[in-house]
Amino acid sequence: MNRIGGFLGNDSTFGRLMTKVGTVIAANILFAVCSIPVVTIGAAWKALYHTIFSMTESEDAINPFKTFLQGFRKNFVRTTLYWLVFAGIMLLGYMDIQVCMQMSGGIQYLFAGIVAVMLIVLVIGLYLFPLLAVYSGRLTDMVKRSIYFAINRPLQLGVILLLHIIPVVLYCLDEVNRPTYAFIGAFFGFGVIALITGKLLKTQIRKYPDTQILMKKKIA
Repeated sequence: MNRIGGFLGNDSTFGRLMTKVGTVIAANILFAVCSIPVVTIGAAWKALYHTIFSMTESEDAINPFKTFLQGFRKNFVRTTLYWLVFAGIMLLGYMDIQVCMQMSGGIQYLFAGIVAVMLIVLVIGLYLFPLLAVYSGRLTDMVKRSIYFAINRPLQLGVILLLHIIPVVLYCLDEVNRPTYAFIGAFFGFGVIALITGKLLKTQIRKYPDTQILMKKKIA
């Protein structure tokens, strides 16, 4: 009985693992709920990474609800504005692509340019919101750092892109299993993607001690 209790205890390896799993699921559900208004996706995205980084850097269990809400409220207006700009550019690019696909001739060059701009903006966004959870600085500095992180590790960039693009493609193309994909995303999918992305970014984040990095139990 003592062995079973020790195995299932909060301080055991299994107990700590289950605590982290629960934290990821809780953060994921909070992200899904807080993203419903759409305009709050940016703040929820940053809060998800705030929770994930807090969890991975703390030796003790954290309160995912309290931690997520801290990340969600901090710099809410600024993060929301960043999200609206990001979403606006992507939406405008999508609309332009739809127009270009209905035309021929030299417009194809414009099509390629629009796709290139959208890809650059997508890469910046995929790095920007995680970095907003651990850095404090001006938007221009954050964008520069996002670009540097991306081009400095091209293989890592490829993995991060695949992590975010493949689920979207599957959801859009596979109508039969779309409800399953939606359930996975709402329950734990986004949290797992954030966890993997956070692990990949951690090495680069630690190379900037001159900035206000909120790591090593300093995430507040």
